[in-house]
Amino acid sequence: MDKQKRILVFELNWLGDILFSFPFLRALRNRYPDAYIACVVVPRYADLLEYNPWINDVHFLRDDNKLSSLKEKLYFVMMVKREEYDTCFFLKPSRTKAVMARLCGIPRRIGFAGKKSPLTDTVEMPEGEKVHRADQILALAGAVGVSRADGTYRYFNGEEHEEKAEAVLREAGGKARRIVVLNPGGNWGPKRWPEERFTRLAEMLLQRFSDIEIVITGSGKDTGLAERIVSSVPSERCYTVAGRTGLNELAAIFRKSALVVSADSGPLHLASASGATTIGLFGPTSPFMTGPRGAGINVVISKPGDCEVPCYEEECPKGYECMKAITSEEVFGASEKLLRPGRI
Repeated sequence: MDKQKRILVFELNWLGDILFSFPFLRALRNRYPDAYIACVVVPRYADLLEYNPWINDVHFLRDDNKLSSLKEKLYFVMMVKREEYDTCFFLKPSRTKAVMARLCGIPRRIGFAGKKSPLTDTVEMPEGEKVHRADQILALAGAVGVSRADGTYRYFNGEEHEEKAEAVLREAGGKARRIVVLNPGGNWGPKRWPEERFTRLAEMLLQRFSDIEIVITGSGKDTGLAERIVSSVPSERCYTVAGRTGLNELAAIFRKSALVVSADSGPLHLASASGATTIGLFGPTSPFMTGPRGAGINVVISKPGDCEVPCYEEECPKGYECMKAITSEEVFGASEKLLRPGRI
């Protein structure tokens, strides 16, 4: 009997990027249905992979080069060496992780070309203005004979997270109405839509639809932003759950929603991967490269103007006009079409 194939995948480090890797994980499972597949991920995003049906296990590894992490890396090498993986994939170039994989005794090490590192197989990353990040990652599966694969993503969580999400909504003021989620935060400031635009959008939606409630989501660092929006909207039908949910509970709230509005961010992709109807607001980033890819309805509003995208300028000489060009009235119009009776 042939020995079971054992595959290790070194994951990416950000919420949206990890979700973009899900089509690759699915393609890998379809290629090797009986293989043992494990992922290596930074601890803060371990929940994203907890219920993923295409993998068997998750290992944790911080992505820093501090002296304090040396012990963790040595322990990781010893642990993985005992696991006897025969193949590993690097979803982004990393000389450090490639060296670690070699020390672990993994004979086949597959990654993107570009860095001089101890890989056994290199793959050219597809480039182009309209090549989606998920399709770039999927290209790695070509090294094991996958020529075509589905590039959509899907997120999974447990029933207990649905129950916790219900409790969070009730405690925050939810009354079992139709939910419209506004997610105003984001890790990168230039991608954020102005706070006052979210406030105006919430007011317009509440005035137009008497059967909805507005839920403001966000991480712990977004609590102040969320509370300012809620305090500016004169309605008990607008409340915040920012900082009160883990990723799985947040996904459950998205799944319950009639609509999620967010700038290009990890939560936008979590909502889309959970099957929610989304409106994604894009300015300095390209919807062709990082647009939502879930199976639900995904509407994108993009106003790059005469700027080239993607643009990663921290200090914009034009005052981030690409995001400011998206008006509350425009987003309301798109929302109204999706929320009108009989539509959802």
